[in-house]
Amino acid sequence: MVKTKVFLICLSVMIVLFSAVAASHMYTMERAIARSIFADVLDDMQDIGYLDPALADYYRQKMAELGWDVTGDVFAGSWPQTEQQRALKERNEMVTLTLIVRPSRVAQWLNQFAEGNAAFLFTGSRPSEYFDPGW
Repeated sequence: MVKTKVFLICLSVMIVLFSAVAASHMYTMERAIARSIFADVLDDMQDIGYLDPALADYYRQKMAELGWDVTGDVFAGSWPQTEQQRALKERNEMVTLTLIVRPSRVAQWLNQFAEGNAAFLFTGSRPSEYFDPGW
């Protein structure tokens, strides 16, 4: 009887540890993917001087394919968002990107524990690299 109890306790500890490691790995991978999407969009914004709607739609689709909730405005707070407001290098203007992603439920729980917020939030600014051809 004692051997059975010890076996069940060891088995449950192994299952809990394996589940914790798997959840931690999944959280780390999802956060890294979100960070790489943020870096890619910010690089593209820096090159063209604004957040192109086609570019935003492309990355929204990629995030939706990952199973993330993109029903809200994931690029809220990003500036500039129109071609008429394009940031120019010759005027030393900046582009700012804010990305808010709601990942999978397990990643949300772990991010709530680690960061105090269920969503991944990335924000950053860089100087624009876009030169106006008429300059």
